[in-house]
Amino acid sequence: QAILCLCRSFEYSQKNAVLVPAAALGVGGMLLYWLRSGHKIKTIDMGDGWWGSGERPLKGKEDASIRPFKIETSDKEIEDLHQRLDRFRFTPHVEGAAFHYGFNSTYLRKVVAYWRNQFDWRKQVEVLNKYPHFHTTIEGIDIHFIHVKPSYVPHGRAVRPLLLVHGWPGSFYEFYKIIPLLTEPAKHGLNEGDVVFEVICPSIPGYGFSEAPHQKEFDSIATARIFHKLMNRLGFKEYYIQGGDWGSRITTNMAQMLPQSVKGLHLNLVFTARQSLGRLICTMLGAYVPWLVGLTREDARRLYPFMQKNVYDILQESGYLHIQATKPDTAGCGLNDSPVGLAAYILEKFSTWTDKSFRHQDDGGLESKYSLDELLTNVMIYWVTSSIVPSMRYYKENFAKDPDLSAHDRVSVYVPTGIAAFPQEIVHVPRLWAKDVYKNIISYTYMPRGGHFAAFEEPKLLAQDIMQFVQKVEQL
Repeated sequence: QAILCLCRSFEYSQKNAVLVPAAALGVGGMLLYWLRSGHKIKTIDMGDGWWGSGERPLKGKEDASIRPFKIETSDKEIEDLHQRLDRFRFTPHVEGAAFHYGFNSTYLRKVVAYWRNQFDWRKQVEVLNKYPHFHTTIEGIDIHFIHVKPSYVPHGRAVRPLLLVHGWPGSFYEFYKIIPLLTEPAKHGLNEGDVVFEVICPSIPGYGFSEAPHQKEFDSIATARIFHKLMNRLGFKEYYIQGGDWGSRITTNMAQMLPQSVKGLHLNLVFTARQSLGRLICTMLGAYVPWLVGLTREDARRLYPFMQKNVYDILQESGYLHIQATKPDTAGCGLNDSPVGLAAYILEKFSTWTDKSFRHQDDGGLESKYSLDELLTNVMIYWVTSSIVPSMRYYKENFAKDPDLSAHDRVSVYVPTGIAAFPQEIVHVPRLWAKDVYKNIISYTYMPRGGHFAAFEEPKLLAQDIMQFVQKVEQL
């Protein structure tokens, strides 16, 4: 009997020797499958949409042609602008106010005089037309974009498609200084390995020369889907994408929607609204022992004093946001009727969002970073297209469904991600916090200078960071 028990025990242990590893392997395999499938499952549904006027046609395919487009102007357009500028009603400024009350009215007088007497819109139209422009119809509306290919590609170098997406109150024109650095890097002393790009730069629908949506609820998800369709229509299966401001949100949504199409995502602004006990503890301790909670000294320098930089400064800079996220058409109709009002509204952002300390200067520091020709060209894109109202509506469409812009934080981004953190950006998001959403950050750079309008203000710094990021992705 003892021998029989011993035999049974041996038989049982033999089964265990096979079953336990098999079970462990099975559980491990299921866990691995769950993790991998989780990455595939947790994507934003691409869906579909119709933004044209009236009901979507029941029959017939959409015109998928890509049509060359040229920006034009006329004597009538310029005369109308001049007449309106001549009727500018000056409001005396508060002495010593600088830019603390908004756009300084005395400096605005100078801007208007330059606009009326020296700014040459016809010349700037020629500048805008130096790159090839196109229109194509997607989901019922005409999408405007520029598509710039390198004039010369050295032997053995591959050309990578790169989609650049602007925000508000910017436009495709923000990228005019960075485009030659990306398409012809060797000419500009940027020999970053084998990286050469062809650049596709669309206007967000409702901005500039892209038709405004005629239906409600056009948000960043709809924009992401349209831009994927645009890239597909241009024949690209895989591409890099880059954005700041709304462009950051749109390109992030693109990575969450079709990660298989996005080879790499590069951002110069990160939206993260995810709150947790860990984030609270990190915020409380970060000012004193940043190393203990995973922050760097540079993070601490940019984050603190926390209330001043992350509450008071943001409240001071976000009044426009509340208006645009609730009743955009009311304020917008006045801006659409007055070029001076439009310029003051837009250019004030180019002052304080470039550097918060510019609030203390009578001229808002505007001409220390940009020329009046550059600034007014961006304003003119809004003026001649009457796009200020639909561009403002974009806030309402996004915030109405997602008041703190946190809904998409639950969908993690797994594509290779690069982040350029500019010191004068409106908010600073440490790498530690960005990892809550962006799970595959392969490049995070503390940029030495620059603010919100990175491509417009510091094109070379941004171009270098994009190139270094793409090099890393290509070596993976």
